[in-house]
Amino acid sequence: MALPQPFHSPSTTLITPECEAPGCHVAGDQYTMVRCSSCGGWFCAEHIAVEEGVTLVRPAPRVLKYLAYYQGICSACQQECQQTNR
Repeated sequence: MALPQPFHSPSTTLITPECEAPGCHVAGDQYTMVRCSSCGGWFCAEHIAVEEGVTLVRPAPRVLKYLAYYQGICSACQQECQQTNR
């Protein structure tokens, strides 16, 4: 969950998502968790398709100036994609 920051604050916005894989309750921040580019969920390293790679994303500077996070694809979405491509 993001902590509200005043718009004039130079401090970094901190996101603390929890892994959305069934039965997993690992929580982290935007640098230890990865957002799935397919389903939009947040996942720990154990539930990300690492062979697909991850990318550091920085949203438009005027929108969220101090926010950055990693984006990749979760294991479930990767498996679904592989099954539809067979």
